[in-house]
Amino acid sequence: MRYVIDNEYVPLWKEALPFQDKRNDKGHAFVVTIYARLVCTVERCNLNIVIPAAILHDIGWSGVPLRDRMAIFRFDTSAEAKLKARLAHQEKGVALANKLLRKVQYQKEAIPEVLDIIAQHDTRRGFVNDNEGAMRDADKLWRYDEYGFLSDYLNGTGTILDHIVDQENNIEMKEFFCFDSSKELAHRLTSRLRERYLS
Repeated sequence: MRYVIDNEYVPLWKEALPFQDKRNDKGHAFVVTIYARLVCTVERCNLNIVIPAAILHDIGWSGVPLRDRMAIFRFDTSAEAKLKARLAHQEKGVALANKLLRKVQYQKEAIPEVLDIIAQHDTRRGFVNDNEGAMRDADKLWRYDEYGFLSDYLNGTGTILDHIVDQENNIEMKEFFCFDSSKELAHRLTSRLRERYLS
């Protein structure tokens, strides 16, 4: 896997950086962007749509109160409260992403699809197209990557086993992942987590 942001996306990355990783999840945007590139390569999706969506997808958390941002990690937070926070970050994210994309003079024809992905990346049922599926799969793969898994675990409640089982159960859930290749990768990453933390 390549752990770099491709040159053509660096201006957007720099503009988005002050708004990134606002849930005590340092590195989230970078890891998701790296997985987005991987999923695009395997599934032949449009990098010019998926990569900016990955870079910008969570910048809306910067406009959500800290208490609400962090509540989504807790098992004891109601589904309604989690949904309210997710909707707020999506709405704020679209407005901010639109501003940043125009500031760096990103491809005008790509902007509507990028914004549509951000608008419902945490709440939409089903997948609109492969580009949207690629970004959402990359976002979910963060939870299976060791770094992302530990970040989410430390932000939440419950044991390591609770978190691993929760993520394992999600893999085969209907419409959780768009691509079978993402499911396979999630299974491999979960096996590594079990070996490392539960052996």
